[in-house]
Amino acid sequence: MKNVAQDAKIEVPPFLRNIAQQAACPIYIVGGYIRNSLLGLPKSDIDICGELLPDQLNINAKIVSVNRRLGTALITDGVECYEYTPLRKESYGSGGDHCPQDVTFGVTVAEDARRRDFTAGSVYYNILSGEFIDPYDGIKDIFSKILRSADPYFTLNDDGLRLMRLVRIAAETGFDIDQKTFDAAKECRHRLKDISPERKRQELDKILTADLKYGVEDAHYRGVCLLRELGLWEFIIKEVADMDGVQQNPLYHKYDCLGHSLMAVKFAPPAVRLAALVHDIGKPICMQRDGNTYAHADVGAQMARDALGQKGLKYPNEVVNRVSQLIRIHMYDMSGKTRHNKVKIFLAENFHLALDLIELIIADGKATGAKEIKLPHRFTDIYNELVQSGAPIKITDLKINGKDVEAAGFFGKEIYNELYQLWRDCVIDPSLNTEEKLKEKIARRKKRK
Repeated sequence: MKNVAQDAKIEVPPFLRNIAQQAACPIYIVGGYIRNSLLGLPKSDIDICGELLPDQLNINAKIVSVNRRLGTALITDGVECYEYTPLRKESYGSGGDHCPQDVTFGVTVAEDARRRDFTAGSVYYNILSGEFIDPYDGIKDIFSKILRSADPYFTLNDDGLRLMRLVRIAAETGFDIDQKTFDAAKECRHRLKDISPERKRQELDKILTADLKYGVEDAHYRGVCLLRELGLWEFIIKEVADMDGVQQNPLYHKYDCLGHSLMAVKFAPPAVRLAALVHDIGKPICMQRDGNTYAHADVGAQMARDALGQKGLKYPNEVVNRVSQLIRIHMYDMSGKTRHNKVKIFLAENFHLALDLIELIIADGKATGAKEIKLPHRFTDIYNELVQSGAPIKITDLKINGKDVEAAGFFGKEIYNELYQLWRDCVIDPSLNTEEKLKEKIARRKKRK
């Protein structure tokens, strides 16, 4: 393995090589860039490290402190930017909260390597000498595509966020997880409860889009399944964990509630995967309360607000509102028997969500595993009809406004009600959306009243 690595070319940008030539200590590249270079994967960001603190490097570049306690800093020339970390040892408290209690600088590469998550990310490349330093056989694991921790329990017990990083990196790269590391992750899963919602959210987003990182097919699906296998959902989104083992009608579903939801993530495009993950979280409560799941869309929509909002993972309000509404309406016209014009109005009212809703419904259908889904969904045809017909998507797209309605003798709430009814008429028949025809309709309605 060492010969293979020595023959590999680690590309070093000129600015970084200049920094290494100036620095008062050897500068090493470490982490994902080395792994990706050896495997021919797309290059990741370049992380560098060395024995000295940033202000001791004596280099001709701008140094911007990131975390003084950890010694991390950005080194930049105004165009290129690299994160520098001094070699260090860390010790954590009993909580596994991703924040070391003690930090010691001036350590060896081998000591620094021990604090790093996994051996595949613990290979150091001396920029000037071109030599690898590999304290824990990380090069062998890279070529074997194994994700392993040199001391699994120590590594994963110290910092709970590493549990999600383990899943995310395994999914993104397609690496297998070493059995001892896997077992330690299951044993340490409770450490994830100490991690802030924001950090868990960031890792979850990366897992849900893991297939986009290096093009590993269905990497996102493997990631969410690994979270299930390791028992981590309970500490990320408990409502997702609660779906595990909840059986569904075998006439319509091949999988239990969680298995179905994870399959929906598999089939959904990136923008819809969070909604696909939680679209059925209302089912367990509805089954327990009602003995059926008829109300699960409304129940799940509110649960999603709590799970994803400020009480949970603290997603932005825009994301929470979007996901919640998608859940609320994802069962609309499930039988496919709703009248065409009624569906047209529904899609116009939810136009900003329509394409995502269609993708969610299609993914939901594919994820049943029990019936053939005919594509495209009927909503697709009706959505296209809306767009191509030039139908007014919003009330403000009408050729008249509230002043015109008021001038016809309507007041207060009547004005909006009239505009809304006119809008519905024009969605069904866009040819009505002219000033002349709309004023005629208003006049006739006023006469009838």
